[in-house]
Amino acid sequence: MKKMIYLGMSVSMLTLLMTGCASSSNDSANQETTAPAKADNASSTPAPTKADKPVTISFMHFKSDVTDGVAKIVEQFESKNPNIKVDVQPVKYDDYYTLLKTKIASGDIVDVFTLNAGSQTKLLHDGGYLEDLTGKDFMSNFDANVLKAQATDGKNYIMPVNATPIAVFYNKKIFSDLGLQVPRTYDAMIAAAKKIKEAGKTPFALGWKDNWTLGMWLTRDFPSNTALVEKQPDFFTKLEKGTVKFADNPAAKTVIAHAQDLFSLGNKDQLGVDYNGIVDLFAKGEVGMMYMGTWPLADIQKKNPDLYNTGIGYFPYPFSNDESLNKLEFNPDASLAVNSKSEHKEAAMKFLAFMASKEGGDAWVKNINSLSYVKGASTDIAPAVNDLKPYFDKALTYDSQAFITTTIDWNSQFSQYVQKVFFNKATPEQVIKDLDDWVAKNHK
Repeated sequence: MKKMIYLGMSVSMLTLLMTGCASSSNDSANQETTAPAKADNASSTPAPTKADKPVTISFMHFKSDVTDGVAKIVEQFESKNPNIKVDVQPVKYDDYYTLLKTKIASGDIVDVFTLNAGSQTKLLHDGGYLEDLTGKDFMSNFDANVLKAQATDGKNYIMPVNATPIAVFYNKKIFSDLGLQVPRTYDAMIAAAKKIKEAGKTPFALGWKDNWTLGMWLTRDFPSNTALVEKQPDFFTKLEKGTVKFADNPAAKTVIAHAQDLFSLGNKDQLGVDYNGIVDLFAKGEVGMMYMGTWPLADIQKKNPDLYNTGIGYFPYPFSNDESLNKLEFNPDASLAVNSKSEHKEAAMKFLAFMASKEGGDAWVKNINSLSYVKGASTDIAPAVNDLKPYFDKALTYDSQAFITTTIDWNSQFSQYVQKVFFNKATPEQVIKDLDDWVAKNHK
């Protein structure tokens, strides 16, 4: 789901957590650990481990929407490393970071866990809970620019595993029956949606009962309009420093207006339907468009093979009316980190080395229906994804998350406040004021 959304506790709460952990773990942080075994290059798979005794490592991840797929990848690793067992702990994304930080605070060690690049990685790095992966042999299996983009203070504490476009699936039959073209601007997309609604069908599948689905859209539409339309690429850096407000950014009103548009053109009970619900709706062929990463493809294939094979297309989300700005959003999804407090670092590093191998990369593509950052990994995901090939070939991609440089959890608050507008309980101006008041109160 990947959800590359910056959820988390307030700075004050996190500080308390980190302080509580640090006092009990300072001694262990300075202990010498066994050097990780060297990983093979991208064209081979790490050899089976010959550890003297079996070891079990814990692996907590937020890919609960593809639990079975992750389990299959882990099974491949275990078959190559028979003396290492992996205790897999899937967690729903909306609960993931709260649970992870609670475990860290209580001293409950998770050996390997997923992280999003950006604020979450920096918070845990600053607390001293991430092992430095810079220069590890298996890290050479990734492009240097990818590693640079995911670096924190110039070093790599997370390993990029998979990536996904965040774009709009569309039902080809509905578009064809109504004579609709693939939209290249925001207004064109809304115009197409209105025609779909006039025809008695549902324009957008919105499962906003799950906070991450609304947050995933919000944390892309807002920074894209902020940095690229309003030409404020440093807005979030200034927000962190307290030198700007949401009221200073016209994109705040733009994103609220966009949210109102989508809400008015979505399925019934958008705030009562979850992610799985909208995937079901779309798989039945009842919806015109669905904004999402590639994660639903495996479910769609199972539920409606014909739709999966020939009935759906995929186009970049047009956040603006300037077609030249509407490139393909392409983000890291799940990255992996090793807990610096782990007692099983050698086994944990072998786990990362497998994930960084071509076999591991191909396993993510096959089982998760997402692209892999591993050099040479397969790109054969699904027919619909082929629609995006011209954007990859011409390098017409961008990552809106790179603009989000603040540790302030503005997304959770924005998601809560914007829902008031849907039911006429607040005006856009009031939402923006509430956001600025919340930042001023909680991040002095």
